[in-house]
Amino acid sequence: MKIAHLVGHDSLNGVATSTKILIDAQIKAGHELMLVHSRKSWIGRQSFAGPIKMLESSFKTIPADLRATGYPIRDWGRTLVHAHGSRANKFLMVFTIADGAPAVMTAHSRQFQLPWRFAHAVVGLSRQTADYYTKRLLVSKSRMHVVPNMFDASALAPVSPQRRAEARQKLGIRRDALLLGSTGAISVRKTQIDMIRILKRLIASGLDAELLLIGGFPAKKEAMPGWHEALGDPAVAGRVHLAGPRADAMELAAAMDIFLFTSVVEEAPIAPLEAMAQEVPAVSTDVGNMADLLPAERIFAPGDVETMARAVERLARDEGLRRQAGTLDRAAVAERLSPQKILPQIDAVYRAALARSRDRGWKYFKNPADRYILDAGE
Repeated sequence: MKIAHLVGHDSLNGVATSTKILIDAQIKAGHELMLVHSRKSWIGRQSFAGPIKMLESSFKTIPADLRATGYPIRDWGRTLVHAHGSRANKFLMVFTIADGAPAVMTAHSRQFQLPWRFAHAVVGLSRQTADYYTKRLLVSKSRMHVVPNMFDASALAPVSPQRRAEARQKLGIRRDALLLGSTGAISVRKTQIDMIRILKRLIASGLDAELLLIGGFPAKKEAMPGWHEALGDPAVAGRVHLAGPRADAMELAAAMDIFLFTSVVEEAPIAPLEAMAQEVPAVSTDVGNMADLLPAERIFAPGDVETMARAVERLARDEGLRRQAGTLDRAAVAERLSPQKILPQIDAVYRAALARSRDRGWKYFKNPADRYILDAGE
């Protein structure tokens, strides 16, 4: 297939990272790829697993910008177009109306948007995501497909004592501290204030614990309620490390003993996978597809700080248990989210989108091989 991916996100985040992994897997599988990205975007600066056509776009839906982006996609002879992010979804909505392009959109977040109704197939990254859109009648059940983000655990090695020490030295964190950590924008949705509350409980129980937060604050937004008071609590003074946004966040996860994830809403987060693939055990709220990856004793309701803290303390006090949990976490990511397992599911979504657009009477087959792929169900 000739697949054009539209990525509307500029920064390094889960949307960009997961799309990069998908594109690499599709290139290795023999598909032809085009990446349409915004100017100065993180994904536009990356190297890929093979040849890929790159196109810069404003993603504006004014006529001049539609022509500047739409004509090259059309002339390239796309089989279908796959959008990621709200700007890309809006652009694809207009483009598919004008061009008749088979359209796939991935629901990386929960937003009430008109474009969902124009997609021939929508990828819900978890059952929670899919239920949100189908219950609100934005997407019919026939067009919704639950497929989690793929992740190649083999690309990351388990953390060695040397790597852990090097990561801590880079961050200025003591080697002998029990380090909790997390990666992601510091926000109400991710609720890192609960991590500080967990840290405080561990310190009160006699553990020499610290907390590392990698990520910045969303632009033009106030900190979550109580954040400054929690951060200024004398009980955690000098024990919370705010590393800010880091391009090397994935590598710095090696500094952590336990990865915390306290979000109230997620679809299929990438940051926990980066830690779990390195055998850093994770403790998470029941969001996105985390319950499909972690054992029940490490999954908690959002806001249940007390119970979550007890689970973290059990891991904190038993190095052998942490090693065992880390091994299990890496195996779960490797077995359930590998490109070999997820890519056929994405291919099935594409076939469904092609069939649905054909049912609407659109003439989109320019390559006979694409017709064979659809009809043969390969």
